Amino acid sequence: MQNLYRIHQYPLNENSSLTFRSGHKYLIIFISQGTCQIQPEGQPCLSPDIILLKPGQILNLVTQKSRCYLLSVSIPEASLTELSDDTCDLLQKFQFAPFATCVIHAEIKSSMLMHKLLARLESLTEEESELGTRLYEKSLFTAFLIIFLRTCIQSDRVHQLHQKKMLIIDNVFAYISQHLTEDLSLETLEKEFFVSREHICREFKKHTGITLHAYITKSRVDLSKKYLLQGLPVRDVCQLCGFGSYNHFFKAFKKECGMTPMAFYRKERRVNG
Repeated sequence: MQNLYRIHQYPLNENSSLTFRSGHKYLIIFISQGTCQIQPEGQPCLSPDIILLKPGQILNLVTQKSRCYLLSVSIPEASLTELSDDTCDLLQKFQFAPFATCVIHAEIKSSMLMHKLLARLESLTEEESELGTRLYEKSLFTAFLIIFLRTCIQSDRVHQLHQKKMLIIDNVFAYISQHLTEDLSLETLEKEFFVSREHICREFKKHTGITLHAYITKSRVDLSKKYLLQGLPVRDVCQLCGFGSYNHFFKAFKKECGMTPMAFYRKERRVNG
């Protein structure tokens, strides 16, 4: 039933490229095997990733050291309208898909199911029986479209979760900078960001390579250096920089700088005159 869709397979050899133009249709491109890149962005795509081109879009895919096998499904807008019902406007859903993601990262199970449906659709032309062929084909293709849209939604949720985690870390940095001289206990951060202290510590170490405590201590020591060079008394500097006690400040400063606060002050005075 060629008016509903068209399916094509494209083997892409090493160090080659292929340009897709969606024209007036939607174009779903499966990375069936291998790895390729979107140019000029250089974004990698590998199986089971999927790309959706909306009408009027152009996509350049290139390979380098490996071959890549692509499967494309071209869908006219009229097909989406025809297969819609009162509960689901497919054309409207496709206008918003793939939501916030550039490349749709499909789960292997979903990708395999969509490939099986497409293979079954292609095999219909070889069947001798014509009983209910059109209805059967429409039901198979509708199932394919629904699974694809659900895959877009799932991929978007994973993408948003990742963005949220990154945003949390950025916010932690900003909060520490703005409240460096105040209470920055894990309990305080937990209440501020509505995230468990374990999650904050784990994500901070994951993205920075150092512990949250080490970062806060280093930031306070760096701030204390500025106050020391202004000639402020060491005990005043300790309070101004948010250290809980003089002993804590003294030990943290010596560990970070390899010398006591007063030794640092004298050294800098000698160097800078």
